[in-house]
Amino acid sequence: MSLLRLVSWNVRQGGGSRLSGQMQVLGTRRPGVVARQEVTARTVASYREQPARIGLPHAADSFALAPDRSVLTGPRRYDQVTASRWPLRALAHAAFPVPWTERVLSVLVASPWGELEVHTAHVPPGASHGWLKIDTLEGIYRRLAQVSPLPRVLCGDFNTPREERESGEVITWGQTKAADGAYATPRGTERWDRGERSVLLGLGRYDLPDVYRLLHGYGAHEFSW
Repeated sequence: MSLLRLVSWNVRQGGGSRLSGQMQVLGTRRPGVVARQEVTARTVASYREQPARIGLPHAADSFALAPDRSVLTGPRRYDQVTASRWPLRALAHAAFPVPWTERVLSVLVASPWGELEVHTAHVPPGASHGWLKIDTLEGIYRRLAQVSPLPRVLCGDFNTPREERESGEVITWGQTKAADGAYATPRGTERWDRGERSVLLGLGRYDLPDVYRLLHGYGAHEFSW
């Protein structure tokens, strides 16, 4: 391979019967690293093992790193899985100060171009989990807002922003829409607005820009999954 291709994919509610179709699609892309979100305890074994059939024999999952797996049910039932063409090593959960540590999986990939950090996150949606979303985004920012000696990637499902306009204006879920169509940040929601922007825009100052927007601009609108 002349380049490293990474695919980030929210498989949606465990993936289930969609797994075989997903593997067929991935096989046509020849990725070097694949990061999946919303895997469950029922499907994690398949999401770890089946990528080996398309040349991704190395895998790690966030549930395997959890100190207490009894809590990984209900709203905490989602696992993150990263598979790689090259050997990888999972990094300690404790490095990310987030409420649900299983929602972030960090691995060190021994690629042909040198070691690469791959961080995969599934941020809880604010509609159902409230400030837990912002606590998670703030924890991700605190961990990654620093100079790194290694190249690194942050990918996943961030459940943000609310809207991205062709002008490049980013609208967060901490903003509300006025009668004239303009968005503003009401008093009391400043932290929410700042939390979303910290990861989506703020990490650009630390060699983690929004690569999708760098490649496609703000005119493209696609579903993250």
